[in-house]
Amino acid sequence: MDDVRARSGVGFWEALAFGCELAMLGALGVAGWSGADGTLARTALAVVLPGVALAVWAVWLAPRSAHRLGPAPRVGVQIALFVLAGLALAATGRPWWGLAVTAVSVVDVAVLVARGREV
Repeated sequence: MDDVRARSGVGFWEALAFGCELAMLGALGVAGWSGADGTLARTALAVVLPGVALAVWAVWLAPRSAHRLGPAPRVGVQIALFVLAGLALAATGRPWWGLAVTAVSVVDVAVLVARGREV
């Protein structure tokens, strides 16, 4: 198992980072759905909010992006996305879920940076 992890570069913290990214998208979807009245508006926001986050991630944060930011700005944008997702969730009446998404995500980014791993 350790040999596979060493070759792939995926350990606990990297797997948690992926889970945090998925939680961010889910939080934005829930916030979008809860942030409007009417099925059409709810659906639009539930798709648009995670879509914007995905676009930002794809253009500036993804490992193979042609326009990938440098390490410091990339960490800043990641943290900003996680915090915004948590705030959006908290604004819809789910403050503890928003805090959980934000706290776990920011701690994970900090640990990966401290370990010298790409984020």
